[in-house]
Amino acid sequence: MNNAVLNWFGPDFSTLNPLLQRLHTQGAQLNGAVNIRFGSGIAGWIGRRMARKLGAPTKAGKVPFSVEIHHSSEKLIWSRTFASTHPLTSEFYPVRTYQQGGYWIESTGPVKIQLGISTEGGNWQWQQQSVSIFGVPIPALFRPKVYAGKAIVNGLYQFEVKISLPVLGFLFGYSGILHEGGKKLID
Repeated sequence: MNNAVLNWFGPDFSTLNPLLQRLHTQGAQLNGAVNIRFGSGIAGWIGRRMARKLGAPTKAGKVPFSVEIHHSSEKLIWSRTFASTHPLTSEFYPVRTYQQGGYWIESTGPVKIQLGISTEGGNWQWQQQSVSIFGVPIPALFRPKVYAGKAIVNGLYQFEVKISLPVLGFLFGYSGILHEGGKKLID
């Protein structure tokens, strides 16, 4: 099978948890609920505006969530839907390969995020390296810091996304446990 994730990882693809390997060879639609959180004060205000732009609810709490994951030979595509709203689609383009110290560019509208990957423990953690909006690099002092990762825990797909800003701290985040077709990812 020829897809962007397999091509980028090469032989190191086998270091991922077998269930993440399956997810990134076959693709899937994962469903469940996420817990949405916001910072306090001005950070929470900014976080709510950011959530609105991402199609996420602007109130903290648990909401239905789904993500469709597709692959082609050129890119990885994630379409996320919060509480049955319109999907937020991100395209991830590989640069070089894992063995060459490569990275991915996540493109969501005018925002582009350069992401490295850590595969410690067979999981997949994105490591933000830079951010640009409309092609203009955002200096580190003003750049939102994005933490995002996924892991298999007890046969389920567990993930977390947190966004913060220097000085202000935590803005917005969501985390949850998803399943494929109403079942655990393991048989």
